[in-house]
Amino acid sequence: MAGSEPTTLARRMLSFCFAVLVSVVLLTLALELLAKIWGWLALIAVLVSGVWLAVKVRQWRSQKW
Repeated sequence: MAGSEPTTLARRMLSFCFAVLVSVVLLTLALELLAKIWGWLALIAVLVSGVWLAVKVRQWRSQKW
């Protein structure tokens, strides 16, 4: 818009509805992608936590002496 003509209420409502529609579609796609890789993400989180715990235990045991 050039800025000289005011935005009508109908245009603002249409823009809002379009933004909501796009948001819903993108959220649906993101959830489908997350559902496909959920198991791998959980496995990676468990492995990283295990390695971190092993490092902390080793540090604790070496500082004890």
